[in-house]
Amino acid sequence: MTVTHLFFDLHGVLIDPQRTRHCFRTQLGRYLAERYGGAPEAWTRANQQIEDDWDSYYADLDFGGDDCAEQMWEGEFRTTRAHFRLTRTPEPPHDELIKLSRDVLHIIPRRCDTAYPEARAVIDTLAQQGLTLSVTSHALEPQVRSTLDGSSLIQYFTGKIIGTDTMGRFLKDADYYRRAAALLHVDPVQCAVIDDRPEPIEGAKAAGMEAIFMCRPERCHDRRVVADALITDLSALVRRYPAHRP
Repeated sequence: MTVTHLFFDLHGVLIDPQRTRHCFRTQLGRYLAERYGGAPEAWTRANQQIEDDWDSYYADLDFGGDDCAEQMWEGEFRTTRAHFRLTRTPEPPHDELIKLSRDVLHIIPRRCDTAYPEARAVIDTLAQQGLTLSVTSHALEPQVRSTLDGSSLIQYFTGKIIGTDTMGRFLKDADYYRRAAALLHVDPVQCAVIDDRPEPIEGAKAAGMEAIFMCRPERCHDRRVVADALITDLSALVRRYPAHRP
C-alpha cells in the first residue's frame, strides 16, 4: 500500500536542537528582562545554569505514567521559577509563575528560526506532492506549534500536531503510533515515521508503519537500528515518497 502520511519528530529531524537552545536562551533573556527588569544577559546566564543542571529539576518526575503531561508542566514550572532565584529577582506570585511557565512555550520559540537548512524546501515539496504531514514529538503541543511557526513550517502540517499532552503519554510505542494513525483515520500501513531515536523506530515498525531513521552526522552515534531506511538529512524523502494524489 502506498505511503500517504508522514509523521515527523521535531528536534533532531526538522529543528536543530543546538540552534534552538541558543536562540531560546537569548530570546528568553530579553523577554524576562522586559517583564521583570535586570539585564538580559543575567537571565540568559541563569538559563544556561539551569540547562547545565537540568536533571536535578526533573529527577523525581515520572514521564511513564498517565499524568506525564502534568509532570512535564511541573518541570517547566520548576525551571521557570529557578530563573528568579538565580538572578536574585523577586519571585512573582504562584499563579503568575504558572502562567509564565506556559506562556514562554507559546512566545519564545516563535522568535526563533531554527529549522535545518534543507527542511523548508523538502517539506514544501512533500506537501506539494500530496503527502499529509504531521508531527509526533516528546515536546508539549504549544511548544511544537510555536517552534514550527517560528521556522515558517506550521502551514505545511495539515495532518496532526501531536505532543506529549495531546496523546497523554510520553513513550512512542506501537500503541502510540496506532492511535496517531487513528486520529487521521488512516491505516498504519499508509504511514511512515521519521525519527532520530531507536525506540520510536521500533514502535513505528511494530505498529505496521514504515520507519525512517534520521541519522544526522553531528547527532547520530549509533546506527544499529532496524529501520526501513537510514537518512542523514531530509532530502532523501523527496525521492522516496514521490507525488501522491488522493
